[in-house]
Amino acid sequence: MESFQIRSQAILSNRPKDQVIAEMRGKGLRITSQRDAILDYLLSTDEHPSARSILDHVKKKVPRICLSTVYSTLAELSKYNIIKELSFDNMDNRYEGNVSHHINLICVRCGKISDYLTDHILDMDKIRQTTRFRPLQSRFELSGVCGRCSNR
Repeated sequence: MESFQIRSQAILSNRPKDQVIAEMRGKGLRITSQRDAILDYLLSTDEHPSARSILDHVKKKVPRICLSTVYSTLAELSKYNIIKELSFDNMDNRYEGNVSHHINLICVRCGKISDYLTDHILDMDKIRQTTRFRPLQSRFELSGVCGRCSNR
């Protein structure tokens, strides 16, 4: 039986910040104080925050940062697969620093998103070889009701 693993533990052990910074530099991205603060927050939280929530947290470190800077930074980091952007029809986009294979568990009542880490992953190389389809990224999610909402 698989155990539910906390997202931040997975990130800290699999993708330390210095590795992410090296990855950014390798892709030609500058490391600004704004990007650094946003990255710090995304790598340290077990939440999947919206841009406004990120702004609220990052303002404590970088008081002069504005929402447009947060949005442009998130777009740039998403474009280069440094972070994941989760787009939704019925709520604000959310962001996460966990780009490893996992399942997003989305509560339809409160909107909380949790990561479920699993050993079961798709073999992207096999998909490429057998179908000639080149997957660029994947996103797996389950919608349902979280434990907290179930107990209400």
